[in-house]
Parts: sequence; C-alpha cells; structure tokens
Amino acid sequence: MTTTIDKTDFVNSLIIKYVDASDIERAFQLESEGYPQEEAATLETLKYRQKLAPKLFLGAYLPISSPSSSLSSQLIGFVVSTSTLSESLTHESMSLHEKEGKTVCIHSVCVDKQYRRYGVATKLLSEYISLLKKSGDDDGVKYERCALLAHENLIPLYQNVGFKLIGESEVVHGPEKWFDLVMKF
Repeated sequence: MTTTIDKTDFVNSLIIKYVDASDIERAFQLESEGYPQEEAATLETLKYRQKLAPKLFLGAYLPISSPSSSLSSQLIGFVVSTSTLSESLTHESMSLHEKEGKTVCIHSVCVDKQYRRYGVATKLLSEYISLLKKSGDDDGVKYERCALLAHENLIPLYQNVGFKLIGESEVVHGPEKWFDLVMKF
C-alpha cells in the first residue's frame, strides 16, 4: 500500500522562518541541486547574504517528530535576496547588499527536489512578499518593489504570486535566457 501525501496538509504543516547561519550549508546543498553550477550561488555568497541581509533570507522548514533525530525541523526550501538602491535587478546588484535600498532583488528560490510541485515555493513566496510589504515597521527601510530574474518555464510561478513580466533581461548569467519580473508595493 502506498501512502499519498495531502499537499494542502503538507504545505500547511511547514514552518516559515528566517534562515539561521547554522542552516547555510543546507541552503547551499539545495542551491547546488536546484541550479546548474554556472548559475548557483557559492557557499560564501549565501553566507554573505545571510550575514548582511538576514531578514531577506526566509526558509520553509519541515517539522521532524522523530525520536532518533536531534533536529526539530529541516530546511526544505528558501528565498534569498539583497536590496539595492537601483529600481531593477542588475548584474552588480547580484553581488551587493545596499541596506538602504528600496528594491529587493530575489536571487534564489529553491525547493528540495523531493517536495517540488507541492506548493512550497508558492507558500514561501507569498509569506515573503507579505513580510516585504510590512517592511519599515522595525528596520526603517520601506521597500517599494521586488525584482527577480527567471527562466521562461518559471514565469507562471512568479506571475501566480503577483509579479509582472517586464521582458527579456539584459543580465547574462549562465547560458539560458533570463526574464525580468517586478512587483511594486
């Protein structure tokens, strides 16, 4: 007998919280599995982003209720960004974090292969956008927009959570074309 997982129950059971420094190696593993080598962020880049922009690094955690595990949850997906003073994501903004920036540049949305097509990315992005819209309440920076680059096959995912397609991006990162998407708050 095979067990089927109810996708709604599964997604609703996830813990959404900021990614701690102790989970960066797991995030790097997900990044490496989710992107081709020439597109994936390095471990050092993820450490940099978490250190300088911890409130722009949100994770989806699967609760673990096993007596044999010392962990209470495992990172199965994340969204990581930096902010920029520019109004769009540029090649330069991919390697910098300008803490006064009003544009959030999403660099990665990763979900463990085992949990793709369960709605994890949609839930994570929806929570992320909600937090970004509330910005300024405790850190003084009020974000005005969120920008990202996506391959053509992922455009519908981002449009589903409210991003608008701008067109083909001028940013070259790896061999495949990228498209600019933006959400204004």
